[in-house]
Amino acid sequence: MAVAVALPLLGGCGTSEGNAAAGEGEGGTIARSTPELVVFVYDRSSSIEDHQLKLARDLTNDRIRKLDHGDRIAAHELLQLSLDEPPKRWSETVPQRQWSEQQMTRDSVIRTRFLRDAQDYLVVFTDTAGRAAIDGTDILSTMHDVAADLQAAPNRAAVLYVFSDMLQSNRTIDMEGLRKMPTASWVTQQASNGTLPNLTGLCVVVIGARVDTEASQRVKAFWEEYFEATGAKLLDRNYTLRPVTLPEHPCD
Repeated sequence: MAVAVALPLLGGCGTSEGNAAAGEGEGGTIARSTPELVVFVYDRSSSIEDHQLKLARDLTNDRIRKLDHGDRIAAHELLQLSLDEPPKRWSETVPQRQWSEQQMTRDSVIRTRFLRDAQDYLVVFTDTAGRAAIDGTDILSTMHDVAADLQAAPNRAAVLYVFSDMLQSNRTIDMEGLRKMPTASWVTQQASNGTLPNLTGLCVVVIGARVDTEASQRVKAFWEEYFEATGAKLLDRNYTLRPVTLPEHPCD
């Protein structure tokens, strides 16, 4: 079963290497009128190859560099079997500017240190070691925790990056080899029962899912229907296996 991880508050001292990793001062971001909520979800199950976790780490670091003051970041490791498990999750907000009228070096340094620390803390979510004990992949339950992130950070442009092959695999649904796929009416029934998470306004980007076989297309079709029913937006171009970079404006 998953074990909750308590991570310390962000701190530490920035270095010249760290400043370069997070972008030079405020130059690494583009001024935005609406703050962002950026959520990362990581699949560390045995079906994920080590090189895919390495790609997830690299793409995560690239995305973190673009965060600005007031943006919020959240990270989750996929639950294994159900919502009954203690989650492995972390979230924090990039410190607001202390000086709103002009760019100050102190604000730049604080942001740079935060982003470097965030990169360091999120390494645990792409760790290739200790994965043999993982007993399942419960994407559906994890989406309820993502919905809680949305509720806790309203009035933000929200983007979800799911690093996964998207093969739900627990006791009720097992998409590995299409062994136990949900019925054609599953999403409609769940929506009628009110048991789907509210992901309204969320932009979804999937990294790690195949689309080159008939089976993978069936899995993709399910997730397209699912996210539409939850109010999220998953565009065809944002469902990929191993992109070179993350899209700049994924849902525009």
